[in-house]
Amino acid sequence: MKALWLREVQAILASREFGGWWQGLVALAQRLEEIRARREELLSQINLSEFRAEFTQKNAIDTLYLAGELEDSAAQLLAESAELENKAYEAVANFESQRIAVSDLYSQMDASEHNLLSTQAGAEELRRSLAEAGEAERRKELQHQLHRKEETAAELERRFREAQTTYERENARKMRLWEEVEQLWARSLDINLSVAERRSKGRRARKGAERLFKEAERQKQLAEGLQREGEEARRVAEEAERNIAQTRLTARKLFGCLVGEEFLYWPRRENSKEVYCVPISDQSEGYNLEVKGRTIYLVGRQRGVEFIELLPPGDTPLEDEDPRVDDFFGRGGSDPG
Repeated sequence: MKALWLREVQAILASREFGGWWQGLVALAQRLEEIRARREELLSQINLSEFRAEFTQKNAIDTLYLAGELEDSAAQLLAESAELENKAYEAVANFESQRIAVSDLYSQMDASEHNLLSTQAGAEELRRSLAEAGEAERRKELQHQLHRKEETAAELERRFREAQTTYERENARKMRLWEEVEQLWARSLDINLSVAERRSKGRRARKGAERLFKEAERQKQLAEGLQREGEEARRVAEEAERNIAQTRLTARKLFGCLVGEEFLYWPRRENSKEVYCVPISDQSEGYNLEVKGRTIYLVGRQRGVEFIELLPPGDTPLEDEDPRVDDFFGRGGSDPG
């Protein structure tokens, strides 16, 4: 590697050939930046589409499970409703039997009351006759008849009271049986309405699950398409990186310099312990001073860019920078060269 005077390095930077090489590097760097930005956007869209697909798929499965649970609960309620209907039929039969029995008891009680009233009326008639009778024999006969009539009335009253008590007890049981029937019918109606609602919700849930599965599939296909586009962007980016690396390597042959990742180097003719270095782009951080692209600096052979120095006063290097390259490399763009 030939050592150069400062004016020789300045002449190289000012040459048309270096300007063309620099502009080519600018175009490649700009293209690579655009590709990388597009690839980052694609990766973001891919991740979002994959997340949506997975999330929608999970929702679809959960919704399908919900539909199954609604259908199962509807079937269980329907079985319960059928059991209640059977119990209701049995309760109606019991009520009907009790109603007939209570009707018979009522008839018996009514007949008993009628006999009692008739007997009591006969006894009252005998009392009036006894009060009007004058003959002793007649009075004795009437008293005997009245006594028998009063005994009969007492027995009939006892039977009436028993019939009345039995009727009231059995009639109350009849009313309880009817309440049971009404309760069973109300419970059966409530369950049947719940069955209809759950069946309807189950159908809606299944349709919702179908829509979610379709949406999940659409998101998967979208992610696959974006993935293919992302792979193509990666391939193009790798090609652009190779072109940049190749372009940078040509600087070694064209301009007789050493090519680093971020600098071009020429051994300094004025001082064999120093090297001229030219940043490929602006760098505001990472070095002991802020450097500007296409500007000449000095570094030592041992420490290199660990310590960068400005040119001695009086030396005026050429500065002809392209902000697009500076912007690209200033963002930390990688360069395999």
